[in-house]
Amino acid sequence: MDVCVLSGDLMFFTAVEGIAGAMGHRARQAESLGEVGQPALLIADFASMTTDIAGLAAAFDPLRTIVFAPHVQVEAFTGARAHGIAGVFRRGALATELPRLLAEYTA
Repeated sequence: MDVCVLSGDLMFFTAVEGIAGAMGHRARQAESLGEVGQPALLIADFASMTTDIAGLAAAFDPLRTIVFAPHVQVEAFTGARAHGIAGVFRRGALATELPRLLAEYTA
């Protein structure tokens, strides 16, 4: 599965790439919406995004989008859900949530 990671944070991308790669998926990094293309799954790092959540939801299928955000950015959680993005998680939960999510999206 082609997984695009929308993030300017190399550490975040490397973490996603490691988990996805271990599960047999290809992860690639994009730093802007214009670089995303049409992956099977978009993982957005709200902490380093330059795009607002409305722009993200308008540009890519909210049902194929997962957002990770710092727990203190409450607007990320409420804004993402308001725009139809159900997959919104604390950034610190990446290691526990991402393997489960990747398995769900490939099923």
